Amino acid sequence: MIEASPFSSLDHATSFARQLWFKESRIQSWLDAFSGQSHLFRAISYAPGSMMKEMFHWDRKYRAKFGFEFITSTEKWCSQEILDEVKSRYENSLVVELDYAAQEEFKLIAFGLERLWDNSLEGENVVSSEISEGEDSAGRKGSMLSYDLNRTPEENEYPYSGMSPEEKNAWHLATWATRYLNP
Repeated sequence: MIEASPFSSLDHATSFARQLWFKESRIQSWLDAFSGQSHLFRAISYAPGSMMKEMFHWDRKYRAKFGFEFITSTEKWCSQEILDEVKSRYENSLVVELDYAAQEEFKLIAFGLERLWDNSLEGENVVSSEISEGEDSAGRKGSMLSYDLNRTPEENEYPYSGMSPEEKNAWHLATWATRYLNP
């Protein structure tokens, strides 16, 4: 995304992100992005006490079956909806669930792009360079950049020149999903 900027519109940025996410990213990139999420676990804190134990159970069960965190675009305070969704999706095969999770993750990415675009247009400093997130699959500590989708890469802070394109894509998708989509 950074190397392709500036974008002429939010639709242009979203279309590019969709192509990058579904056509150019490897499954490992998806898994890296998923690993930064814990939608079911976060929803537990919004759940009524009587539902918490069941949500913990399904969180463990889902991760054990699929090997990655449950991803949903459902608001985290909608505990019953999330619980119903995880129970339903648990019946999927790994291939079907991986596709479903990727679709859900992209909804979150698109929402994050919308927020990033709106903030860039308003001239706000969208990302603080002081915030850091977890590690990616290569073991790198992710730190967020101050980035404006309306500028070229040269006009933005971009200290990751040593990464391969695949590593950059995985890192940025994972950190965007973690930082922007789950405040």
